[in-house]
Formats: sequence, structure tokens, C-alpha cells
Amino acid sequence: MTAVRRSVIEAHVDHPFDWGGTPTGRFLEALFAAYDTECVRYLVLRNYTRWPADFGNDIDMVIHPNDLQLSHAIVRRVAAEAGLPWRVRYKRSSHVTYYLPPALADGEERGLLLDFRTDLVHRGFIYLPGELLLRTRRRQGAFYVPSPALESLAIVLHYVIDLQEVRPSYRERLRDLGIGDPGEFQETAEAVLGSALGRHLTTLVAHEDPADALPLRRRLLMACAWRNPKAPLGWLRCRAGAGWDRLRRLHRPPGHLVVLLGPDGSGKTTLAKELHDRFAPTRIPVSRIYFGAQKPLLPTRRLSKAIRRRLRRQLPKVIKHTDRRGKLRGLAHILADKWLRYLVNVRPRLVRGEIVILDRYFYDFVAFPHSFVRRPWLRALAFRLIPRPALAYSMRGDPAVIAARKRELTVAETARQMTCFQSLSRHLPLLELPSDGDAIEVADRLSTQIVELYTARRSPARLPGQH
Repeated sequence: MTAVRRSVIEAHVDHPFDWGGTPTGRFLEALFAAYDTECVRYLVLRNYTRWPADFGNDIDMVIHPNDLQLSHAIVRRVAAEAGLPWRVRYKRSSHVTYYLPPALADGEERGLLLDFRTDLVHRGFIYLPGELLLRTRRRQGAFYVPSPALESLAIVLHYVIDLQEVRPSYRERLRDLGIGDPGEFQETAEAVLGSALGRHLTTLVAHEDPADALPLRRRLLMACAWRNPKAPLGWLRCRAGAGWDRLRRLHRPPGHLVVLLGPDGSGKTTLAKELHDRFAPTRIPVSRIYFGAQKPLLPTRRLSKAIRRRLRRQLPKVIKHTDRRGKLRGLAHILADKWLRYLVNVRPRLVRGEIVILDRYFYDFVAFPHSFVRRPWLRALAFRLIPRPALAYSMRGDPAVIAARKRELTVAETARQMTCFQSLSRHLPLLELPSDGDAIEVADRLSTQIVELYTARRSPARLPGQH
């Protein structure tokens, strides 16, 4: 073992830190220990004073550019050892963001967000080189942080250039830090901004209200651009790349569809709501939409439903049976309304990268009571036109138990519809869910599959009752 590596490990041992026993704390403890062992040059940029009581929304870190690839390998290795899935996003601004969601969404655990950068940037515009921060870093327990002077300067430049406002947490932190070592603060500010502006900023931060620095934004940007001609080019590349990314997302949305199919009473709505509630605390964007016929957008569909509601007040409720025959114009009307709702309510969420859980889908047409929908050429055409879901589930159970829940279908009609939905397995991968099994176990395993879908690392596991 080299002397340098031995020294950093001894420094790590000599500065114990209480990580709080949380999944986030255990992961960070292992990550920083691995960084020390493999001599990764890094620092935690801000908010570390609240650890381990509060790890905040994310962990902001600066990594030396020569150690960035090694850092990626360590993060993935530590995540694998902890049994945590991960998803990485390379931003146009040069940030690299790792999200480690909980392996099982339980409605409480949030997951961990790690934001890595080599420099402090605003939309690709470098305003504080990371080399200056790493050069003067210091030990804070089990990890490295900026020197007080550099942390103060980073906060000031961040809220002036990035946010254009002073958050209360920044005011509080600046009161604690001051400007650190005045000579170090002014020397770094002059190196980045020039002598006159660097001295002026030092005076403002040391003796005035932090908000007094906000009017300097334009001068700060021009000074950074003058001393680093690559910064404006980075900003232009970032803006052009972001525009291209928006166009690409419109053409090929990055979100995913999760579809629940089955007859009335099979538990689709209950399961969709349970999954949505479980993912609400996490950073995995999951939304739930009912895609049945009860919430139409077409004016003609709303009118026809209003007329039927008035008639049903005078007529007794009829339980649907296998002998009934639907009208094709009614099916066409329903599918037109579904397409409108897909374009208005579903596709924009997919463009934003959400996972959309749909209670019912276009595939309901296979259970429509008309012989025309069973023609092979019609089904082949429909499956070419219908957007393909990432995961499709068919609810299966005892027809008598399912029919008794809502009393809208006869037992025979319930069994017929389940058979129709199972026939979809000839056209797409279809997973079966037990509608009368352990609801908690089904929700646990289904939430695990959604996490795997979001992180896109391996194929989903099989569920109980799946064939």
C-alpha cells in the first residue's frame, strides 16, 4: 500500500462520523470509504452540516475530471454491493446525476440523488473551476468539503448567476461562514473575475447584505467569459443540445406505459392507486390515469353519457351478460375518445419522462361483444396502431368472486372477458396478476418491476400466478 493511500485511510479512521443508520447514510459511508481507498479527488459542495439528521434533496459533489470515470465505477460497484438499482443521467450542463431509488417502493423511502460536476456551471457556462475548489479542500469527518472561503464564494456565485435570489438557507450559511480567510476569498475571486470586480465582491459579501450582490450578475458573467473564452461556447452548446433533446423527446418520448387490464371488479383501480401512493415519496415520476369510458373528452361522448344517465334513472340496472351484442359505431366512438384522451392526458406525461399507470387501455376492444373484433386482420392492424406499453398485466381470478364485487357482469361474462384479455398474449408480452391473491405481495412485486423498468437494468421478475 502506498504512503498516500495509507495516509488517507488513516485520516478516514481518525475522523469518525455518525451516519445515522439510514440507507442513505450507509451508502455514503461506503462510497466515501471507497473514494479514500482508491484516491478519488472529490468534495461535498454544500448542505453537509445537516448530516446525518437531514441529507437534503440531493448530494452535490465536485469530482476532479481525471477521476470522474473512476468515480462512476465506484458508485455503480457500491450500489451493486448494497443491492440498490441505479439510473444515470448525463446532462447537457455537464452535470452527471445518479438516482438510486429504493429497491422496493414502500411509500416512505425516497432514494438517493447524487449530482456530480467537475466545475460550477450555469447551463454549461463555467463560472468557478472545480480545480480551485479541490485545491483548498479540507477534511470534515469522513469526507472532504471546500474551505470556508471557497464555499462562501461558491454560494455567492451560485445564487447570483444561477438562482438570481438569496435563499434563506444561503443567508444562514453565509452568516456562519462569513468569507472564511479574506485573503483566500479575494485571491480566488480576483482569479475568476479580475482584480477590481473581485475586490468589490469581497467587500460586498464581507460587509453588506448578500442580496446586494445580485445586481452584479451581468458583470460577473462578462468577467467570467472574458477570462475563460470557452465558457460562452459551452453555454451555446448546452442550449443547442437542450433544444435538440426537446425535439427528440417529442418524437420518441422517454416515458413508459404500464397497463392494467381485466373485467370490472378484478382490482385494477385498487392496484393502480396503491402503486401510485407507493411511488409518491420517491423521485420516480409515476402518474395514474383511468382510461375507461367514464371520463370522456369528446363532446358527443359526454352528451351520450348524459342521456344514458337520465334513462337509467327510470330503468332498473341491467347486469351485462354474454348474449348481448354491441354496436360497432359505439366501439368506434369509444376508441376515438380514447385516442383524444391519450394525446391530451397520456402522451405529454410520456414526453416528460413519467411512468404512466393506466387503468384500462385500448386493448379493451378485444372484449367488445361483436364478432367483427375477432377478425385477424383487424387485430393485426389495431396492434400496429396502438402505442405499445412497456408492461401489460391481465388480472385473473375466480369469475364468481370478481363478478360479485361490482355486480355489473354475470359470472359467464366475466369469464369471457378474462379469456379475451388472455388472448392478447399472442400479440404482446402479457403478465398475469392474481386478482384474489395477497394484494400487498402483488403490489410489492409489481413496484419492484416498475423500479427495474425505470432503471432499465434487467428484465422484470415473474409474479405469482404468471405463466
